[in-house]
Amino acid sequence: MTDLEKPAAEAAAMESASCAPAAPAASETAAPSPSSAPSAEGGGGNKKVWGIVGVIVLLLAIGIGVWYAYSPDGLMSSPVRKVGCIDADAIYALDEFKDAEKKMQEFSEAKAKEFDKAVKEKTGKEGAEAELQLLYNKLQGEVEVNRNKIILPLNNRVSAAIAIVSASKGLKVVLDKRIVVCGVPDVTEDVIKLFRQEGELKLPSEEDTSDSPVAYFDQGIVRKLKVFGEVDIRLSQARADMMREYEKKAPSLSAAEREALQREISARFEALSQQQYGPLYQKVNNAVNQVAKNLGISLVLNKQTVMYGGRNITDEVIDTFNASLTAPSESAAPAPAATPAPSTPAKK
Repeated sequence: MTDLEKPAAEAAAMESASCAPAAPAASETAAPSPSSAPSAEGGGGNKKVWGIVGVIVLLLAIGIGVWYAYSPDGLMSSPVRKVGCIDADAIYALDEFKDAEKKMQEFSEAKAKEFDKAVKEKTGKEGAEAELQLLYNKLQGEVEVNRNKIILPLNNRVSAAIAIVSASKGLKVVLDKRIVVCGVPDVTEDVIKLFRQEGELKLPSEEDTSDSPVAYFDQGIVRKLKVFGEVDIRLSQARADMMREYEKKAPSLSAAEREALQREISARFEALSQQQYGPLYQKVNNAVNQVAKNLGISLVLNKQTVMYGGRNITDEVIDTFNASLTAPSESAAPAPAATPAPSTPAKK
């Protein structure tokens, strides 16, 4: 799912050295892309091996984790004192969001099957890569339009509820509850109550966050850059090749041999995926680290963990990342390794 942003409540306890923010425990779930869904065709062993392969693709495709970039002083000594938290899982567990997620998933899976079918038919033919790239972009656009149509009204209402609650309690920053151990108030129930009340909710005027020591960037936008789409296409074609290899060999193999072949193909695909995505994710890590250093930012989080307040540095990260793609060498020191992304809704 996507979006969700903003909550509220007093955090004088942030001054207590015994209650520091926890290491990140979650990230975003990127919009399902046609190329990252496992093929629905084939049976038996096929479904098993491609189910494994599909999971590998999905994990790698959305694996830009949660980034931290601490200054020597860090958040605890910053001027930010009024911090709250909200339980995003409780929000997305509401029936309104469950129904929306089901509709979006059904549409996305249909488009994934359409793309998989095209990969099987076109791979190996002249001009296939260009045609698949065009189809990929088209299907991605359809998935995004459908997602926005269904989820955007709900996300906007939640955002408004969080902002209103935050403003009423004097909160400047609100974080996802999963990255907080203790020391800040939880305003989840206040937000849910306001979200479900009748009538329009209007966002209060935004405050200037240019000097905030807490920043965030939208990994979903980064993931949609052309360079990642090109990797998606290459891996989809490789997956189709491996599927044909398995289907050709499987009939003459024993059950044990088929199982061994499944494991071998999964391992090969995982290695290829890491080889393709790994350098890109490292460059993103480096870009985040460099931007944080240049701007004097104490803490950088994924957009999904900052529900309200904070400084958006997505554009700066993208510019630095794009520059690194053509640079002969990178001057930025490697940032902390990315945390694998679990199944958590993403915010717009």
